[in-house]
Amino acid sequence: MDIYVQSRGFEQEHDYRWLQIYGDGTTKQQLPPISLEVTNLIDSESPSVVLEKLPNEQILLLITGIEPDERVDFLERQIRISVAWVGLTSDESVIRNLAVRALKAEEQHSLTAEINQAVPLVGEYGFHIDSENMQQLISAHSSTQLPASKPPNLTKKIGKNSPQLRNQLAAELTEYQLPIEPGTLVIVTGIKKRETLENAGIWRSLSTLVESDNWEEIYAKSWSSIKNNWQQTEQKNLLVWLTLLIAIVSYLLEFMLKLIYPNRED
Repeated sequence: MDIYVQSRGFEQEHDYRWLQIYGDGTTKQQLPPISLEVTNLIDSESPSVVLEKLPNEQILLLITGIEPDERVDFLERQIRISVAWVGLTSDESVIRNLAVRALKAEEQHSLTAEINQAVPLVGEYGFHIDSENMQQLISAHSSTQLPASKPPNLTKKIGKNSPQLRNQLAAELTEYQLPIEPGTLVIVTGIKKRETLENAGIWRSLSTLVESDNWEEIYAKSWSSIKNNWQQTEQKNLLVWLTLLIAIVSYLLEFMLKLIYPNRED
């Protein structure tokens, strides 16, 4: 499984960057395979959780906005950590387990502490990835068996990013498999509009800007509704142009009459 970590060091010159860790413990600056869609769908500075099925039968788990206690830079600003795990389809159980820990309120603090320990503030880039600790994090979840996974409910749902719905999503990921289709499956993030997430067709999405305290099902818009919306928009545009044309013609007629009859009294 490939592991990527983004963070920064204490000093000013040690700014945020992504590092990939290799099997021999060495690291190299490398961006994880995060799609542009995912980048546009999350508020990366707030705690976010993403699950994405990549086209090459891989699964991406991205956790952003991890904020360990007392981890600050030279200006006393919070230093955040983001971690991306990229595994094969056979690693789904491990990745779902990690996602569950990131979602459940009672597990978040311990996961943050473990990641903080695995990413000490030392090294060439101001932070370092401890290969052994990171591998132990994966190994711990490799040995944790999920219940017999059931086929997923494919109905797309959206809700508010609240502890209640995060726990419900964690329970669903514990019991059910992920959909098999490639694409962004789970988005849990901060300030993202409901319309943006709905239009993206996410399987499960939670945002602080969604007002509903319960899950709401998302249905794909039918062709007839799209056609009707388009026709209504075209009718409104036509009315605007007709109104503008009538105003222009009226002005020109009035101007020409004044030229022809300059002394004409109204």
